[in-house]
Amino acid sequence: MNKAVALPNSTVRRSMSRLGAHPYILAVFLSAALVFLVQPMFAKMATPLLGGAPNVWNVSLVCFQAALLFGYVYAHLLNHYVKSLRTQIGVHAALLAMAAIVLPFQLTSAFGSPDPTQPTLWLIGVFALSIAPPFAIIAATAPLIQSWYSRSGRDDAHDPYHLYGASNVGSLFGLLSYPLLFEPFFPLASQTLSWTIGYGVLTALLIGSGLIALSTGNEQTVARADSVAEAKPDAPQNVWAQRIWWLVCAFVPSSLLVGVTTYISTDVASAPFLWILPLTLYIGSFIIVFSKAPAIGVAQVSRLMPYGVAIAAISLSVVFTLPLLVSLAIHLLALFLAALLGHGAMAADRPDARRLTEFYLIMSLGGVLGGAFNALLAPVLFNSVIEYPLMLLAILALRPGLRWMGKGRTRVWSLAACVSFLVILLYDVLPGETEPTLLTLRVLSIVALLAIAFSAGSRLGPILSAAAVFGISALANPFSDGTFHRGFFGVVQIDELGDFRVMKHGTTQHGAQFLAAEKALIPTTYYAKNTPIGQIFSAHDRPGHIGVVGLGTGSVACYIEPSQTYTYFEIDPLVAKLAQDDRFFSYLSGCTPDAQIILGDGRQTLAGQPTEKFDLLLIDAFSSDSIPTHLLTVEAVDLYLSRLSDDGTLAIHVSNRHLELSSIVARIADQLGVTAFRQFYRPPSDANLGYAESASEVVIISLNPALIETYASNPKWEQLESDGKRPWTDDYSNVIGAIIARRH
Repeated sequence: MNKAVALPNSTVRRSMSRLGAHPYILAVFLSAALVFLVQPMFAKMATPLLGGAPNVWNVSLVCFQAALLFGYVYAHLLNHYVKSLRTQIGVHAALLAMAAIVLPFQLTSAFGSPDPTQPTLWLIGVFALSIAPPFAIIAATAPLIQSWYSRSGRDDAHDPYHLYGASNVGSLFGLLSYPLLFEPFFPLASQTLSWTIGYGVLTALLIGSGLIALSTGNEQTVARADSVAEAKPDAPQNVWAQRIWWLVCAFVPSSLLVGVTTYISTDVASAPFLWILPLTLYIGSFIIVFSKAPAIGVAQVSRLMPYGVAIAAISLSVVFTLPLLVSLAIHLLALFLAALLGHGAMAADRPDARRLTEFYLIMSLGGVLGGAFNALLAPVLFNSVIEYPLMLLAILALRPGLRWMGKGRTRVWSLAACVSFLVILLYDVLPGETEPTLLTLRVLSIVALLAIAFSAGSRLGPILSAAAVFGISALANPFSDGTFHRGFFGVVQIDELGDFRVMKHGTTQHGAQFLAAEKALIPTTYYAKNTPIGQIFSAHDRPGHIGVVGLGTGSVACYIEPSQTYTYFEIDPLVAKLAQDDRFFSYLSGCTPDAQIILGDGRQTLAGQPTEKFDLLLIDAFSSDSIPTHLLTVEAVDLYLSRLSDDGTLAIHVSNRHLELSSIVARIADQLGVTAFRQFYRPPSDANLGYAESASEVVIISLNPALIETYASNPKWEQLESDGKRPWTDDYSNVIGAIIARRH
């Protein structure tokens, strides 16, 4: 009788065993792919509502890290307090079903439109209601599946960490498939539907994997494995020291991930494919360090890390100027080495399977804290973006097995690093007007960089040398003594240079004003009378309503004529505050004191304006290195044209250091069946104008036939012709193509 009962069970067990590890691997792979596919998808949906700001991705990344942490906490508690595998499967199945209520996901309207004064809270709230429940529950897959695998009775069940490789491969697949497959070919509605289908398939795989573990393993085997693990003699004596080490090793690379991403998206564009580059390298480091035979060890990375920091310091320094693509490659390399070092040191110290969920929990906590430090805390603590250099110094301090001063010749270079650092400090703190020459700063930089290279065998030498290079960069920066203001949308810097007070946002000039009272209300830079924008505003002298998207210093205010009214649209409350402060700029108070300033994303706030309202509309949001791509799509320009009066004019300022944007507008104009003209203006080369005039490129579209004839006959303007390529839309943009076109 007993034999008859046992036969079906053994038959089922043999059938399940034939499946091997494949169900577990597929579940881990798919869950990771879904986790990292939804991140750029959500950010792409949220970014247009917050003006395309780079920090949207950073805050979103922290939200996803926090949800990942929540999933790991859940997996740890479920594994630790619910011993029955059958009960674990039931609980997880119920939560998977409950979380599916929000699918297919979309941005919730519960919080209304974004508040530009509190964008972080709005973004966190929208994430929590829109996608957090299913994301958090599938984020628990990797540790939970590995825990179930350890209870499966398989020969390698004692070491389930190799499944983490499938998780990281799935992560890379999800990340890369978005810019290569989903973003260019599928609208957002189809993307979210595809993700929902993947969630359903994953649910079946998860429950199936649990049932396989239940049928092939047994609780007695698990109990014996636990007792053996508890009795292992090589368990760490100081568990809390080990936990803190894991935390720090996860914190620093995560902080650097956000720092490098901010650097890239600030200098190029807030676009998913650019966000994915650093995240791909970050995830790739996990694949390498958790493989059974890592391609590169911690000791090798430790030797290379000082060189990575050295070239990153060169790229950040204004003493040396490097091409954009070279600079991006350098910072990506530094991030990759840092991730290999931090994650490799953590992986080398990973515990046995009994503490598996605890290990992933602390690793995730470190990631959350590192991202939150950059995205949430640093903007409050620092006026400038110094958290990235600080973390480059911190990763040098994490290199294991080194003496602080090194030995032999290494000590000499460590001493040279100390001297370089002290010289920089003395330059900065000693009174007097004497400033070091550029040649002096370059010599000091070279000494410090050599010290990084030759003191690589010590811990202190590279740290002090890199700190010296960053200090040299601060001394060489002509804006280093200016006033810094930092908010969600970036750092705004104001300084007096020669005859002008200048506003910079990040690395881009956003306007200037004469210091002399008699010249204070004369528009300057891109808005001077001779520039294309100056020509357009000077010629527009009839009564009517003028709209300006992108406030800057408010220079165009002083083109106002009688019976004209101005409305400004500005995403950054900090820029609006500074432009209205007479201590800094007086264009607004002197020329349009009663003008309306509407805070919020330009496209979203314009959509709330009446149709046919503006006689002249200036879109001035693209001169920054980071362009909001959602403001330059077919749908966006169609919206702008709908807000023009019957004979209104649309001017788009497309000056940009890295992207060729006039051809983008040409394709859009062709798609919409309107005529566009372009003018590129360069001030006379023999004139010493300073900030009085700046080179600029402007595209104009008019609905007034008479004006079209005027521009067509004006040799300063050329009619734009489309190259026939695909125009940007809300579901498609090709930033890399615009970068390449700019290089030609």
